[in-house]
Amino acid sequence: MALVEALYDPAVMLLVGLVVIPLVVVGLTIGAVVFLKAITQGRRDVEEAEARKYLRYDAGNPPRMGDFRRKISMQYLGYLIMFLAVEPVVILMIVMLVVPQELLVRALALYLLILLVYAPLLYYGIKESRRIEAWALE
Repeated sequence: MALVEALYDPAVMLLVGLVVIPLVVVGLTIGAVVFLKAITQGRRDVEEAEARKYLRYDAGNPPRMGDFRRKISMQYLGYLIMFLAVEPVVILMIVMLVVPQELLVRALALYLLILLVYAPLLYYGIKESRRIEAWALE
């Protein structure tokens, strides 16, 4: 009976909540990573025959000599900006379907305000996606 009462002591509950549970979660996570690494590990003979395949190079290709730093193509930057600007608006349109009748006018005003805020982003995204000369690698 004293053990059960001790488990409900605030200090014990605090210790369990701040120390024991996080340690258990970290231990389970490490165990899961080790288990997944063990079951996804390749065969030793294949790894020896295809050594470059498992190296951390882009597409398995070893690095070449020289400085290969250059401008990165941002061909899809404009489309990314448009997507990031339009997605919240589309989600808000879905939310508008479940707004109570009493709040519909306020929700529409909020929706129009958000459209006005996102309009410059949409304009910039469309303008950037049409600038083909910015896509070229130098």
